[in-house]
Amino acid sequence: MLTRRKFIIVMGGVTLAGLAGCGQEAPQALVCTPQPIEPGDECAVCGMFIREYPGPKAQVCTRSGQVLKFCSTSDLFVWLLQPDSAPQRLKAYVHDMGITDWDSPSDDAFMEAELAFYVTDHPVMGAMGPTLATFGSEAEARAFMVEHQGQLLAYDEIDVAVINDLARAHIRRTL
Repeated sequence: MLTRRKFIIVMGGVTLAGLAGCGQEAPQALVCTPQPIEPGDECAVCGMFIREYPGPKAQVCTRSGQVLKFCSTSDLFVWLLQPDSAPQRLKAYVHDMGITDWDSPSDDAFMEAELAFYVTDHPVMGAMGPTLATFGSEAEARAFMVEHQGQLLAYDEIDVAVINDLARAHIRRTL
């Protein structure tokens, strides 16, 4: 037999369960597009102002809907290669330097990071010193290498060793 007290507890639970979804819209697919680099935007890794420096920049859309911006492609990979970053990443973008100016990359030149061709071991400086030059086509990457030297890498080939080599190159250049 259902007592008054049990009835209130059962009905209260049913009511709370029904209210749990109130005010929430059905989940929607996150829209992830590159955002303009604004004058006050700071790098998610080093805190530097992004627009004040040359070279390719980067962005990550997270699964929570946040957009993280990076002053360089090397800082992007510093973030991406952290174990807790992979589950957060929805999509990453880098500048296609084959279609924009090195000293002032255009917000219209972002492309998916996974599709880019990367050149490392070249002398052209980015925001953090040596950086990964990013291109939308292998031909553009190779043309950059003819002029500046370097090594061609795919997105999946960039690991901690590559980023550490960039950091060591920066230290050698500043000594």
